[in-house]
Amino acid sequence: MNKLTLLLCFLFAAISIKAVEPAVKPELQGGVIKGIVKDNSHDTPVEYATVSVYTMSDSTLIDGTITDAKGAFVLKKLKPGSYYVEVSFIGYNKAAVRNIPINKKRKVIDLKVVNLRQSTESLDEVTVTTERLPVQYQIDKKVIPVSRQITAASGTAVDVLENVPSVSVDIEGNISLRGSSNFTVLVDGKPSILEASDILEQMPASVIENIEIITNPSAKYDPEGTAGIINVITKKNKESGLNGVANLNLGTQNNNGADILINYRKKKWNFNFGVDYNNRQFEAENESENRTTFENVTNFVLSDGDSEMSRVGYGFRTGVDYDLNKKNSFSFAFRMGMRDMERKSTQDYQEYTSENPTRIKSDSKNKWERDMAFVNSSFSYTRKFEGKGHEWSSQLSYSRRGSGDEQSSNSLFDENGIQTSGQIATEEGPGSRWEIRSDYTLPLGKDQKFEMGYQGQIRSSEADTRQEEYNPLTGEYVFMPLFSHDVTYDRNVHGLYTTYASKIGSFGYQVGFRTEHTGREIKYKDNSEKFKIDRWDFFPTIHTQMDLGDKNQIMASYTRRIQRPRGWYLEPFVTWTDAYNVRQGNAALDPEYIDSYELGYMKRFGDQAISVETYYKVTHNKIERVRSVYEENVMLSTMENVGKDYSLGIEATLNLSFAKWFKNDLIGNFYHYKEEGDFATQNSAGEDIIQDFSTESYNWSLRNNSTLILNKSTRFQFTVNYRSDTDWAQGKREGFISTSAAFKKDFFKRKLSATLQVRDVFGTSKHETLYTGTDFYNYSQMDPKTPMVRLKLSYKINNYKMKRGRRSANGVDVEEFEM
Repeated sequence: MNKLTLLLCFLFAAISIKAVEPAVKPELQGGVIKGIVKDNSHDTPVEYATVSVYTMSDSTLIDGTITDAKGAFVLKKLKPGSYYVEVSFIGYNKAAVRNIPINKKRKVIDLKVVNLRQSTESLDEVTVTTERLPVQYQIDKKVIPVSRQITAASGTAVDVLENVPSVSVDIEGNISLRGSSNFTVLVDGKPSILEASDILEQMPASVIENIEIITNPSAKYDPEGTAGIINVITKKNKESGLNGVANLNLGTQNNNGADILINYRKKKWNFNFGVDYNNRQFEAENESENRTTFENVTNFVLSDGDSEMSRVGYGFRTGVDYDLNKKNSFSFAFRMGMRDMERKSTQDYQEYTSENPTRIKSDSKNKWERDMAFVNSSFSYTRKFEGKGHEWSSQLSYSRRGSGDEQSSNSLFDENGIQTSGQIATEEGPGSRWEIRSDYTLPLGKDQKFEMGYQGQIRSSEADTRQEEYNPLTGEYVFMPLFSHDVTYDRNVHGLYTTYASKIGSFGYQVGFRTEHTGREIKYKDNSEKFKIDRWDFFPTIHTQMDLGDKNQIMASYTRRIQRPRGWYLEPFVTWTDAYNVRQGNAALDPEYIDSYELGYMKRFGDQAISVETYYKVTHNKIERVRSVYEENVMLSTMENVGKDYSLGIEATLNLSFAKWFKNDLIGNFYHYKEEGDFATQNSAGEDIIQDFSTESYNWSLRNNSTLILNKSTRFQFTVNYRSDTDWAQGKREGFISTSAAFKKDFFKRKLSATLQVRDVFGTSKHETLYTGTDFYNYSQMDPKTPMVRLKLSYKINNYKMKRGRRSANGVDVEEFEM
């Protein structure tokens, strides 16, 4: 299958190279006006911008086109005369270039770069309140501007993702991308040693510019992650001088935070520095009912109580960019921080058995905490050659996670307050990651591009686990060597890739191929056996796009991806996580391989848009967490390759503007999920059995985000989010609905803004889960203490005003063409 797909890819590329139309000389087609459209703030190409050319004498529309993925446009067959070009895109001010001559001496006019200014910026004290489109579609990704989401303004990246297409966030902040929690998170295209959830939880929303959702990445990207990639683009300032932004967050349940980001640019140098602190608290009421059958006796445990979860993150970041000349540039970035997490609860327990219905009451104090320091740094170099887009870039990144001390303690007390049992489980150990990548891009004419590159990852980590149990006779905790282990984990991945992109008329495509070698070794201090792998993998990709005219596009793609097992998934020994749960990995796990297909359609009409995406995904060697009974009242979680799963779904986004003051974004996702598999286990009598692990369900979610623009400095936003019931092979999660509201007011010409947010307005975010099997029944319910209220104050430092020789006329940025 892989070889056949690869062969088709290269045959398709070879045929297409020959099929590209030869360039037509300007003298045979009339005059030509060309250029590139870029975002003024970020110096990035603007794809799908509308470009129109008019006569200067009477403003007659002559022709029009849209920009390609590089922001480039070409207007052909122009008769001699004087023209002006107007460029527009949703969420930006229009830009116009006037007095462009076409004559015998000047048949080809290159406007170089036409900059579009986001409509939230200010020019000559004129403010325009239209907003950027909530979702911008490119051939291989969706780009979501964070500025639109004022209900997430005082939170973290997790809060931002609650309103992002393809992403779901539950009440505890757990994130899934199209139903899968296996995805890769990048920050400005760079990886980190931190887990995906840790990266997103510690990043303030105020430092994020855009979120890129890449569900079908090309061969240029790391193929790790079942569901794809979430790339967080942080704010950067391209303007000269000193500027920045400071934010202060205050909220109920001790939800507080502050951050400041300063940028200074002078000539060839650019410096930035930031400090942030974020404290997120979450309180809830909990209930649970657990039944386990062990040696033909059924044990019952009922509990209820309160829980509190806190995540504290703080750190600083700095960076420097240096443009040596027009062809050579360097950049360095550094971030250091600390992340403290804590989850504690006080529960009332009742225990009884099928043979003795007398209920034994006890109180439990549970606490889980984790402290982790981290460092991320990167150095990059870019070399530009002759010809637009011809460049070579290299990057070296290093991430290190500190010892990551993790401790879980559980203590049971009888009705007299005397401790009867207890456990303390600890895990500590550092981790590091090096990444080296080098990318080369070679344009082959106007509509063709060739890319190739290398990416290497070197990861190493240690885990020292320790178990202690309380002895009620001595009142002390006793070390348990049977459940204490020391593990070293090393993994090296080296990959090579190539891509080729071209365009035939209105049809554009990109084919790619990537190969990776994985070397892995796991060593246990108390076991001489080593677990090694030495494997090559292959990943073909195809992306296509058809421009149907009149602002209609169709996009289709296929990619192959991989999900390698996480560290503890491979640990073949038993580790206690708390008094009622143990885990055991599986060193024989194979990686998951994913075949992913997507077909999308987008239509824009005015400042409104509709997009529909269908997707089909097949996962081979599906890795699942399998639950079974370990002993009385104790559950065991193991990892198994159970078989295959299939997802077939449709996702639709509707962005509507009912009026200049009322905008509405509706996102819906519906998919059919099917899993086919089984696994080998033992029942309570120690007998080997084969247990079916198949399931089938229909799932859907709906999000609606309404924004009222009351005036140029005031707006109100209300969000509703619903997720349906979801069935698993060993259980289900009940559906839930949540709501959020926010009110934002700007002061002092937008230098100061205040945002008041209310999360879970009606207190409906109750979370219920159920796990069932041959010998167990586990039900849990969590009811958050809501609503939660937050206030964010944001102040722009030295709010820079552009001085580019432009003038504003009726909301259009106008400049004269200079020969």
